[in-house]
Amino acid sequence: MQAGWLALTLVILLAQFVVLATRWWFFARRLSAPLGYARALAEYFLAGFLNQVLPFGVLGDVTRAIRHAQATHKAASPSQSRERVVLAIVLERAAGQLALWMVVAAVLPTWWIALRARISLPQGVLTGLVGFLAMTLVGIALLAWRRQATPKFRQLVSEGWRALLAPRNLATHLPLSLLLVATHTLAFVTIAHGLGLELPLALALRVVPIVLVVTTLPAFIAGWGVREATVAGLYHLAGLRGADGVAIAIVYGCLSLVASVPGVLALWRGAKALPLPRRRESTVL
Repeated sequence: MQAGWLALTLVILLAQFVVLATRWWFFARRLSAPLGYARALAEYFLAGFLNQVLPFGVLGDVTRAIRHAQATHKAASPSQSRERVVLAIVLERAAGQLALWMVVAAVLPTWWIALRARISLPQGVLTGLVGFLAMTLVGIALLAWRRQATPKFRQLVSEGWRALLAPRNLATHLPLSLLLVATHTLAFVTIAHGLGLELPLALALRVVPIVLVVTTLPAFIAGWGVREATVAGLYHLAGLRGADGVAIAIVYGCLSLVASVPGVLALWRGAKALPLPRRRESTVL
């Protein structure tokens, strides 16, 4: 084990919080939810730490929303402050998923070919299964829309839609999200180097985005277990030793936890004391 490569990985994982906080700060500003960058960084460290140690992997984001809403309510008294605070976090996460799925769409065909070679199901059956899953998700989304589509909700969704997909906004948050995918991929590669294991960059670009998608499912503690199983399966499909992939994934999980430890300091010092900027008019484009 080479400590230098693992230290580099830790630096990469710490740098991710800078990018994540920037993305959240960007959406908060677009929705006129007062948020200073120093506060965004401290709160994101705290949320990252809680997501690492609490089940479901989203309770840190819930805490982030609650703490921001409380501070915003004290700094100003807008009637929709809480909705805008929650929407900013939803959009920040959605921006990450948008970039991630763009990368997944690019690499998934390579795994499709490998999967077809490993199983006996005809191509039409596999395509049908994927199509059925996609249609189910769309149906659930439409049903939720019909039940929740009050005029106020529609207005909020419309504002969020513009904040997420307006060209000028997209040109800002999409590179940030793609940078995060790249740093995750680079972290896997540096860990492999540190452990003396094989993980070519081309394979990492195919493996890591799939792993990130699976570990975002809110059913595990920081992705433990499902991350290792996914990496092992993809390594096997690629013709490599699954145990090597598991070792890389375990070290990645441990270093991710270490990188989030500054969140404890944010909690201890009380990030609520960090100042909020004065409320400004909405800049959604």
